[in-house]
Amino acid sequence: MIPITISKKYIKNDDLVIIPRKKYEEFLTIEKILKQRRKEETDTEEAIAIYKKEKQQGKLKVISSLSDLE
Repeated sequence: MIPITISKKYIKNDDLVIIPRKKYEEFLTIEKILKQRRKEETDTEEAIAIYKKEKQQGKLKVISSLSDLE
């Protein structure tokens, strides 16, 4: 086993975590997925808010069939 020295500045306040690289990479992948999901949720909430606002303002057209789009 190779001994290593860790600076006290990294150990202070429990700021040091040692995990295997494979677990770290899995963690990064999960974080990336969660970040994307949060962004999608925010985008969806924003789209719903815009829809409600435009519906209240009467900007949305109600149609009974696709032929009414013309």
